Amino acid sequence: MTDSAGLPDDRAVFLNVPFERGYEPLFIALIASLVSIGRVPRSVVEISETGQGRLRRILKQIEACRVSLHDLSRVGNPSRFNMPFELGIAYALRWFHGSARRYLFVLLESEPHRLSKTLSDLAGHDPLIHYGKPMGAITSVLDSLGAGGGEPSPQEVHRLWKHLMRAVRVLKEQQRRETVFSRTMFRLIVAAAAELATEAGMITP
Repeated sequence: MTDSAGLPDDRAVFLNVPFERGYEPLFIALIASLVSIGRVPRSVVEISETGQGRLRRILKQIEACRVSLHDLSRVGNPSRFNMPFELGIAYALRWFHGSARRYLFVLLESEPHRLSKTLSDLAGHDPLIHYGKPMGAITSVLDSLGAGGGEPSPQEVHRLWKHLMRAVRVLKEQQRRETVFSRTMFRLIVAAAAELATEAGMITP
């Protein structure tokens, strides 16, 4: 984490989310939302393991993105520590770098007020609440990262999400995958989202 490193990509958004089957609809909603406003979703699943270790891959990926999005809703038994740990990396990047490398992070939760108990050190950083619903994830992204006029409405992005979910089912069958959380599937899904968003007039190729 040095200032001599290249500047982060202003459009790139690192997705720090649980890789669980039940989270897939929300994951697809986040991808659809980001693509619909011209952002570029990024994930650690994109990077091949070349011996440097998973943590180094995560650090490099977060450092390359201007924005990171952290879903802290998985606090069941057993609790998931990867999400708050990676949030800590993003927070350190924001704190220790100057304005030219200003890092932003967005917090997501499924229940109001719970973060004050599960991660009280983040007092003053309020999460956006998605209630475990795709529409909640969509509005969270648009509210936090949208620039205002001319962007698609939550309802338009929700329709995009529905089309993308159908495309994902086809991709799973074609690739013989049971989950979306792989390098190949992630890249195919982002590409499909971009194609659908272009057809809908949300973005230009």
